[in-house]
Amino acid sequence: MANPNAASLMQSLRAFGYDISTAIADLIDNSITAQAHNISIRFEWNSGNPWILIEDDGHGMSETELYEAMKTGSKNPLEERAADDLGRFGLGLKTASFSQCKKLTVATKREDDDIYIRCWDLDIVTEENAWILLKSASSNANTLIKEYFQKYKSGTVVVWEKLDRIIPGTKVDDEEYQTAFLSYAKAVKDHISIVFSAYMSGANKVCFNLNGRPIHMWDPFMDDKSTKMPTESLYVNGHEVKVKTYILPHHSRLSGEEFNDNAGLHGWNAQQGFYIYRNNRLIVAGDWLLPGMEKLEQYRLARIRVDIGNETDSEWNIDVRKSTAVPPISIQKELKRIAVAAQRESSKVFRHRGKKLARTGKKEQSFVWHQNVRHGKLGYEINREHPIIRHLLRSDMGNQIKQLINLMEETIPIPMIISDYSEHANDMLTPFEGKTTDEFDGMIKTLYDMYLSFGCSPVEAVKNIANTEPYIYSPEKIDLFCEKEGIILG
Repeated sequence: MANPNAASLMQSLRAFGYDISTAIADLIDNSITAQAHNISIRFEWNSGNPWILIEDDGHGMSETELYEAMKTGSKNPLEERAADDLGRFGLGLKTASFSQCKKLTVATKREDDDIYIRCWDLDIVTEENAWILLKSASSNANTLIKEYFQKYKSGTVVVWEKLDRIIPGTKVDDEEYQTAFLSYAKAVKDHISIVFSAYMSGANKVCFNLNGRPIHMWDPFMDDKSTKMPTESLYVNGHEVKVKTYILPHHSRLSGEEFNDNAGLHGWNAQQGFYIYRNNRLIVAGDWLLPGMEKLEQYRLARIRVDIGNETDSEWNIDVRKSTAVPPISIQKELKRIAVAAQRESSKVFRHRGKKLARTGKKEQSFVWHQNVRHGKLGYEINREHPIIRHLLRSDMGNQIKQLINLMEETIPIPMIISDYSEHANDMLTPFEGKTTDEFDGMIKTLYDMYLSFGCSPVEAVKNIANTEPYIYSPEKIDLFCEKEGIILG
């Protein structure tokens, strides 16, 4: 038999491209498949000899199951498996662990059974060039295992030691390495909060904690505030794919805290696009995935949830790390249709500051700015039919006002606006922000008197103003004006 070289293969398993967050997420998949209700992660600096612990209270494994789990390629990816199984290749435990450490210890226990331990130490495997799977753990790992199973009747404990990929070099007692180690913990917490968010609520809720502190879910779809489109069902080889579009609210509709909390790990622009969930576990977060589709500022509010099962892993090209996916060709056209519609809706909200374009009533709205096309290029012009603009253009100063408007239109600092909005969106002023009541009352009164001079009744004048920018976005200011003027709308 052509048996693989132990030292070479084990070293090769270290090069699957995991980072610390995706590696720990791969181990959590096993815990969820084992129906755990509590999953804990611990990062311990341990005076320059750091270790990481992942433990769960799932149903645990028998001694035979543990031995099989510690083998490389313990599952055939082509075999049918349970619908809630988050694994695929039978490599995750080993490849994820070895990508970060050289010593992997796993202890497991079923209810009313013994504790079983197995350990891979890559230094020993390399030195002996043999498949030496130890049945014992280090004194540190033994202490951690004993502590855990004094609290829980069943479960699995994974201990990573010799963290050479996380803390490289020889100066492991250096303060910078310690700071870096703790920053990895923060990255892991943020990753878990989104990847496993679907498991953090509901009847079968799973409680996650890191270093004794709970990890809270991050909902990329702002389900309680977003506009939701109807769910669509697509099919891949007869298996259903559910697609649901969410259009998030414009930042002007959010508090500063809400805006920051919902920006995601990499900011609003980076979070737009498809979110692929496999059995409720996030695989891809915020990517348009399809050829020719790119992330643009005006699409930042569009997020689309795609739910798939584990029956079509090969069609979606799910990788070992469960961090990439490619939509099957058979549904790419439909996904693009849904994506384009989502982008269009996002653009509408983005351009109109998150307000609905149609108010109750039949009056046409009047905006200050219009988009125009000149010589095949986009530009912006002031709406000459806006009531105040039209009134000024018909005045004795009409010609000068027209020249002023032309100057303003030709000198809009678009590059600066785009740059500022992209980098400081939460710091941009919204209509009337910081303005006193007297300042906007004066403008309303001007419009009101103007409409009365056109022969409108007080109620008609107020309704016209309510459909005129900027008051489209601030109906409460119209209400306040009516109270002061004693106008009853009925």
